[in-house]
Amino acid sequence: MTIGDQIQKLRIEKGLTQERFAEFMEVSRQSVSKWELGQAVPDVDKIIRMSELFDVSTDTILLRNVPAEENKNPLHLGSVYLVVKDFEKSVDFYEKFLGIKVENRCRSGNKFVEFYIDNKCISLMNESNLIGHCTDLNSPYKFVQNYWVEDLAMEHERVKSLNIGEVTEILEAYPTYNYFHLTDPDNNIIEVTGGYHMDEKICQSCGMNMQPEVYGKNADGSPNSEYCKYCWVDGHFSKDETMEEMIESNLQFLDEMNKEDGTNLTPDEARSEMMKYFPTLKRWRQ
Repeated sequence: MTIGDQIQKLRIEKGLTQERFAEFMEVSRQSVSKWELGQAVPDVDKIIRMSELFDVSTDTILLRNVPAEENKNPLHLGSVYLVVKDFEKSVDFYEKFLGIKVENRCRSGNKFVEFYIDNKCISLMNESNLIGHCTDLNSPYKFVQNYWVEDLAMEHERVKSLNIGEVTEILEAYPTYNYFHLTDPDNNIIEVTGGYHMDEKICQSCGMNMQPEVYGKNADGSPNSEYCKYCWVDGHFSKDETMEEMIESNLQFLDEMNKEDGTNLTPDEARSEMMKYFPTLKRWRQ
């Protein structure tokens, strides 16, 4: 397990998406993604903030004397929903019972609230306001389970292939919240959310995040979604270079990368991280 794997594991246990975690850390979602992929390492103040958020020691995040763990199941429990009749009375009850004050409600104010305890999320849903769940204003269903996955598109295809219930398409509640619904045999709705960036790809040569406008061009003029326009021109690589030469070229933009990722890597640290990450890219894969 790497430091990035540990950050991802702790984030998922906390029930946070990359976007929500990025908000807490005051960095971009791309920075969180790079931490978890091992493309960058957060600096000391970010490690300290994570330890406070996750309620663990900094040694735990840095993998000092922490045994490696692996969870092969792509599903991680996001929330357990309790449907309640007297919403405000129940909120008051659970605030006192759990010793936790609700600081943030959903946008409508009285549809649901969330309590985080023991790294798990318990949500109270207002029975009188179930039609119009805040993630889907047209939903008439009760939600009984919520799950988070790293790759929402892959999980969507996996669940559809099981043929065990009706599955919606991937929907967008708002730009940072994508999800799909699965109906169980009792017509309860299971909501699955997670990482979904349909148009974002990583150049398999230099590792940069790509939008369609920076895709490379094939010999016939068609776009190439594997390599960026700086690395792939007219159907071939723009430079005949080694992986080590590519890394040195990338280091010219270290100040820009540090600013974008919220890091403060030295050239030697950045070079070391890229030497670990680049062999996973298609161009340099052995």
